[in-house]
Amino acid sequence: MSVNSRDEKIIQIRPKISSAQVLVDTSSVEAFQNTVLRPLLKFQNEHIVSTFLMELKNKKQNFNQLNNLEKASSIDNHFKSNMALKQQLLGIVIGLFTAKELITYHKDSSIFNKRIFSMLKERLKDQLISLN
Repeated sequence: MSVNSRDEKIIQIRPKISSAQVLVDTSSVEAFQNTVLRPLLKFQNEHIVSTFLMELKNKKQNFNQLNNLEKASSIDNHFKSNMALKQQLLGIVIGLFTAKELITYHKDSSIFNKRIFSMLKERLKDQLISLN
């Protein structure tokens, strides 16, 4: 499979997010976040959540017995201290970049990583913490 064919297929499978707009005054970093990162996180959501929950299971942590504040703290702590998990989650996202997107990512990887991890944490909190 050629790079162009792979890239076309990757773009085709991404969900469209109507609220992820790119306006004239949108920065290039924000445009990348809205056109690439947000759709990929949405597409990979099931893998992201299951990877996080499997990590909790492997660490023998009973996440369901925690209250909402403890759950939020647990998610934050995993992102602060568990480099292996962070790298695994990062791979779930960047593995579906097109060749051009990968080049863009490498130019500002530290900025994009901060955004990716922030969005991952929020996504996990939104889905794993019950709103009572």
